[in-house]
Amino acid sequence: MNSLVPSTTDVAVPTTYSAEEIGSWTPKRRGFLKMLGVTGGIAALGPLAGCGSAEANTSSAELRTALLADAGFWTTVQSRFVLNPGKLFMNIGTAGSMPRVVLDKFTADNLDYAVESRNGYSSFITQRTAIARGTGTLAGAGFGVDPDEMVVSYNTSDGMCHALLGIVWERGDVVITTNQEHPGGDVPLAIARDRYGLIVRRVVLPVGNGTTPQQYADLFGREIDAARAAGQRVRALMWSSPTFLTGTMLPIRRIVDVAIAKSTGNTPIITICDGAHLPGMMAYNYAELGVDFMAGAAHKWQCAPGSTGILIIRNKVRPTFNPLPLPAYFPVTTSSLSGTAGAVLSIDGRDAGAQKIMVGTTPWASRAGSTSATAVFDIGGVIQSCGSKHVPLIGAVAEACKMWDEIGRKKIETYTLTMAAYTKRRIVEIWNEGALYCPNDSEELNSALTCFDPFFGLARGVEAINTSTTSGQLVTRLSTEDNIVIRNTTVPTPVSRGSNTTVNRFPMRISTHVWHDPDDVDRALTAIRRIAVSLAG
Repeated sequence: MNSLVPSTTDVAVPTTYSAEEIGSWTPKRRGFLKMLGVTGGIAALGPLAGCGSAEANTSSAELRTALLADAGFWTTVQSRFVLNPGKLFMNIGTAGSMPRVVLDKFTADNLDYAVESRNGYSSFITQRTAIARGTGTLAGAGFGVDPDEMVVSYNTSDGMCHALLGIVWERGDVVITTNQEHPGGDVPLAIARDRYGLIVRRVVLPVGNGTTPQQYADLFGREIDAARAAGQRVRALMWSSPTFLTGTMLPIRRIVDVAIAKSTGNTPIITICDGAHLPGMMAYNYAELGVDFMAGAAHKWQCAPGSTGILIIRNKVRPTFNPLPLPAYFPVTTSSLSGTAGAVLSIDGRDAGAQKIMVGTTPWASRAGSTSATAVFDIGGVIQSCGSKHVPLIGAVAEACKMWDEIGRKKIETYTLTMAAYTKRRIVEIWNEGALYCPNDSEELNSALTCFDPFFGLARGVEAINTSTTSGQLVTRLSTEDNIVIRNTTVPTPVSRGSNTTVNRFPMRISTHVWHDPDDVDRALTAIRRIAVSLAG
């Protein structure tokens, strides 16, 4: 078994810091030159400046050196954050951290709105345009959609409620989802089920390494076929990319292709993606993905303020990416009537002019079934405009997205995914491939979340992984003894490959972001191994 670098000395951390102390923090500067002595097929990799994430056969030594080849750049990026230097934060999947430029804008805007008693009535077209289309000169900026398809939501769960509860469902409609969904999607799905009489079918996702991207897509295809063989009408697919429990990046484009192919001669299948971790992690062009609804967080990997999200709604048909007509959809929350009212009519003998808004033609009804390449109306603006909103909050999201565009979304994606690939390779070297709860040998299935069993191979390891108590103790001790923040999850794990029978297990989940380097990963894994051995060795 390979040894890890020694754990760093525990740091006593005060509970509070003054503004002066926070302002004086400098970026962490680890022993980069010392680590550059690692050998391997290094020259071929070079700096991570826009290439794809690590290939499956790349060793941990090669990944480490490739990551460190651009260490100076990432040290500069890390200096933009105000993170407590006494702790190692590796749970970005729960919460990110606003960089200084976002904090400054958020603070200044809040002060301005308080001083001038400003309101927040707006459709925020300026901010939505900047986020959707991107700022700066680098290719791949923004989210690849038009502003009429973009909403700054409150978070992923809010976006999933908008998506699932705004669709026009009929009794008996089938929604196919997975057994690893977050309550943010599962709960509004349950509301729609109970309200409209939906049928929910779940595919059981495999856990661990050895599954191909197409196999995940095929799971949905087979479930569609099984539902139709039972005489059921499939209306939608709902899934998470990546899954929050294991970090497996379910292949969005492949799943959308399944929905398109299976819609031929049948009711068009709606696609709904819980992309909580996508904004800020992945440099996706969402128009090209073709998904009908994508609800993500802005406060996680995108490092915007808390209670912010990104909701994308397909609002025009781009035949190359998704030729299916737009589904019927009615806004769940809005105070905006987009479009013009109809002719003045008399209602119940009351003043016709006063009743005009009640008899106007609402535009959302005409959206259903549209195959137009242009928007029927600004659905993003209608959803965004709901009373007086928190303008500084939405402006801070735009500022965070601007920073990502300036650094380069593809560069950030490549760095964080390569860091995750390094984490997975080291877990295999230290524990075994069997410890992984996420794929290790597929670039397409990789995300910046890594899930694994820290008790794998230990004397009492099976007992430990089967209870949340032991994994919870590991999380707590890691925080108190080593000042490292991670989390555990609850994964329904098939009892054997291909089985639909599952048991709940409680592995660890590590997030790797722009403020991490390989030394951070080694430090975390060293501490996790030490504590796991003391708990289950």
